[in-house]
Parts: sequence; structure tokens; C-alpha cells
Amino acid sequence: MMSTEESTPNLGRREGGTALPTMSRKGLIWSAIGVIALIAIAAWFGFGKASDAVRWQATGFNADLPTEATATYDVFLYSDQSAKCSVRALNDRFAEVGVATQFVDRADGAEQRLTTTIITTEQATTATVNYCVPVDQ
Repeated sequence: MMSTEESTPNLGRREGGTALPTMSRKGLIWSAIGVIALIAIAAWFGFGKASDAVRWQATGFNADLPTEATATYDVFLYSDQSAKCSVRALNDRFAEVGVATQFVDRADGAEQRLTTTIITTEQATTATVNYCVPVDQ
């Protein structure tokens, strides 16, 4: 003779005999609204970044000297304008210990790798681009 557990199919049950939780219609609607909202927010940020006239990517730094640091970075120009980049050096407490401004001439190409020297007030532990903005020549 078969037991009741053996004769009933395992519909909606996990191992161990507990039933799978079901989501109500209201829960499904709110979940769908949440997913749509997250996709819309991600698209808004993505399209906003895609329309930037200038972008940059840090590639390295050197902070061996107590009064000087260098930052190496790539700049990508997506318009006919040149750019101005603010480069900064930070200490181990993330305080700014040096700032330099680098002009990026569009005539030198749409993609450029630059190295900027920053004079510091104390030993820096990192050097990177703070921001780049397009400028008229």
C-alpha cells in the first residue's frame, strides 16, 4: 500500500515539505512598477552621461615625492571644443593637498593620454582627475 505522501504529486512543494510562497496580484503589480522605475532611472543616468562633451578615465599616479605628485589619465573629447581638467592630489585622510589645472587642446586629437604634475603641500597618497569641462578656445 502507498502512503499519502507517495501518491500525491510534489506540486508547489520544496524539499522538506514546505510550500512555496506565492505573491499576490498586488505584490506582482508593485514589483513590476519597481522594476520599470529602476530601468527608467538607469536609462536617465545613462543618457545623461552619453551626452557629455568630455569624459576622462584615470590610468595611474605617482606620489613618491613629498612636494609633488603626478596623475596620468585619458581624456575623450566628444565635441569640437577643447577642455579644462582639474587634477588634485589627496593625502591619506582624503584631504586635498594640491590642485592643478590642465588645458586639453582639441587640435591634439579626440583621445589623449595626459600626465599632469601637481605641487603639493605635504605627501600625497593619490592623484586623480576631479573633473573636466569643455571650454571655448
